[in-house]
Formats: sequence, structure tokens, C-alpha cells
Amino acid sequence: MPVEHPRSTWLTIEGVVLILLGIAALAAPLIAGLATAVVIGWLLIMAGILGLLSAFAGRAHVHVGWSIVSAVVALVVGVLVVFFPLAGTLGLALLIGAYLLLDGVALIGLSFDQRKKHAKAWGWLLVSGIVDIVLAIVIVALSAIGSAVFIGVIIGIDLIIAGIALIAVHRSAPTAV
Repeated sequence: MPVEHPRSTWLTIEGVVLILLGIAALAAPLIAGLATAVVIGWLLIMAGILGLLSAFAGRAHVHVGWSIVSAVVALVVGVLVVFFPLAGTLGLALLIGAYLLLDGVALIGLSFDQRKKHAKAWGWLLVSGIVDIVLAIVIVALSAIGSAVFIGVIIGIDLIIAGIALIAVHRSAPTAV
């Protein structure tokens, strides 16, 4: 009878925990979106502090002035996001919206190119591009609260998918004898 390796069981445990966290994020997407912004804010604060320390510790190979500017920008933005997480979440949502808009336009252009080449699946590219543009419009139309909820929903879905993937990896892994 095959015996499971104890380390592989941790994949399932991690997968289940990620799924539960994803469900929690979907149940309270505003809180999840704000929490994401705060975590990103703290990461920027740490990056800014480390950047300042590094700039003053003597990085001869990098221009000190620009290093300080970069570190201060990270520090200031991090502090603003930590103290005003709703604004930080809105900024993150708008960046995602800009990405979706540009990606949508590119996919539509690619679909027309594939249509000229008589590719059978060009319509899927067109639909994907249109969906991207619609999502971008939805993000822009959302209020700050709506943007925070949107980020929370994305985080929740991502956690659930990651959890399912880990469980699938564990189930498909060969067992030791």
C-alpha cells in the first residue's frame, strides 16, 4: 500500500487554508481590499527605510541623490497608503483598470491580425479584449469603496484558485512506497 510523504500533506493543508482565506476575503471584500492596501503600504515603508539606509551607507556605484529620492518616494507613498488605505486601494484599482484597458486594446488588435491570417480562434481574442475593456470601465466607474471591494474580490478569487491548485498538485503527486 502506498504511503504518503508527510511533506506532501502540507500542500493540502496550505491549500485548504488558502481556500478558507479566499472565502473570507469574498465574504468581506472591503476589509480584504483595505488590508491588501495596508500590507502594500508597509512594504513600501520598509523599502523606503532600507533605501535610505543603503543610500547613506555608501553605495558608490549608484547616484546617492536619486537613491534618496527613490527611497523617500517609497516611504511617503507607503505612509500615505497605511494612513489612508481607501485611497491606496483606489490607486491600485485604477492601475489595474489602466492595465485592463491597454491589454484589451492590444487583444482586439491581435484578434484582427489573427482574423486576417484566417486563424480559427480569433474571436476568443476579440471577446477577451472586449471583456478587459468592460472591466476597465467598471473599475473607473466604481467609487473608492467599490474599488476596495473589487480588490478584495480579486484577492479572494486568487487565494481560492491557489488553494485548489495546491490541493491538485498534492493529489497528482506520486506517492512514496
